[in-house]
Amino acid sequence: MEAPADGDLVERLPEDVLVDVLRRVTGPRSLAVSRCVCKAWRAIIDGEGLLRRQLPFSGIFICFRRLCLPEFFSRPASAGQPIISGKLDFLPRAIELRPDGNYYIEDHCNGLLLLQGSYIDDHYVVNPATRWWNALPLCPDNRGDYFLAFDPTVSSHYQVFQIPYLDWGKYEINPLEETSEWPPSPYILHVFSSRRGCWEERLFVREGDAAGTVAKARVRFEGQQNSVYWRGSLYVHCQSDFVMRISLSEDKYSVIKPPTDIGWSSYLGLSEKGVYCASFVENAHILVYTLTESCDQFEWILKNDYDLKPVQMFDGQVNGPWTIQDINYEIFRSHLPNINKEEVIQENFEWNSDDDDFNENLDIVEVQHRPYFEMEVLGFHPYKEILFLSRSEDYKLNAMAFAYHLNSFKVEKLGSIYPTGHDYFNCSIPNESHEIESFPYTPCWIGETPESVN
Repeated sequence: MEAPADGDLVERLPEDVLVDVLRRVTGPRSLAVSRCVCKAWRAIIDGEGLLRRQLPFSGIFICFRRLCLPEFFSRPASAGQPIISGKLDFLPRAIELRPDGNYYIEDHCNGLLLLQGSYIDDHYVVNPATRWWNALPLCPDNRGDYFLAFDPTVSSHYQVFQIPYLDWGKYEINPLEETSEWPPSPYILHVFSSRRGCWEERLFVREGDAAGTVAKARVRFEGQQNSVYWRGSLYVHCQSDFVMRISLSEDKYSVIKPPTDIGWSSYLGLSEKGVYCASFVENAHILVYTLTESCDQFEWILKNDYDLKPVQMFDGQVNGPWTIQDINYEIFRSHLPNINKEEVIQENFEWNSDDDDFNENLDIVEVQHRPYFEMEVLGFHPYKEILFLSRSEDYKLNAMAFAYHLNSFKVEKLGSIYPTGHDYFNCSIPNESHEIESFPYTPCWIGETPESVN
């Protein structure tokens, strides 16, 4: 009698046994390979959210230009989960109390942070969860912005792209240059590869039309210049609000023009269905779009127009369930005057980012009578259609964070994002998006690190 093949034996396993086996697979790459075995395994891994547990959404890093270090706004870890610290005290350069800061987050991708140090030429790739870091060598041309591409389900290696920035305050202008198309094709970019350990010039050919001319693109960027890494492509939010989609494997790029009715301070982010864009418009509303791609054609689809009045008009303060770690206060407290830091007492409710259903027992925001006008986008939930917002009074008092559930239209208050000792640090949490930048963070507990390590 012929013995059954191994594949037949696996297919005979009860589903609950197979689920338990797959739950024991460690490492995002191993799970990603398992997901490709068959449709049944893919359905279990996706249905149980096993890959998401390898990259759990744990909080939001917030950079205040006037603070020395980024702050981390997080929900306290559940029982059995490792505590994520936003401190960067393991990095090589000593942290000092200085007005121009020490480390500033330029980008985040799947658990890695791209940091700029005290000097414009200092760049580091950091994994806060494992306290691993790598200093990048000097880029041949530092006139640009830096963006990170990393997928731990494919490789432990990462790439850093330097995208040229057109100086909008340039006094000497070449008329011929101003009429040329932007971005050019071919487009030569400096790219750092951790596999090779050096910067290289790479040539990318454009598919489709340019965004316009150099003159039209030479504008001041209003908002946070984000990037999104999605399915092997890097989407970069560029000047004049177009998005550049860079295919890493094909050395090609495409220009995606912004939605026709886009407002101001638009925010590019990653969420459940891929690439999203949020943009403020008049009368306390925000528009949220999703990007669709078909036959090399791109289209922004309006998900909805969301009323922000429930967030603006909420009157009161909430202690938790999320808290800001007060990294700057804890590190520099010996240099600060006596500050009575209030003990944060958690209120009796929980926030579960992995729960598809909105918890009706949560304390829902109700419209009151005190206006709060200044608002910021803090980011999108990477796995659920949730938009995070901050709101504050004049002079940024009572700054709080909210979760706007985009399908149920319900708003949940999360907690204060106002750092302790902000007056001493001269941190007024300014409303301009280029003064405050935020990055939803998914820690990655990878077992290996690239060869070029500290």
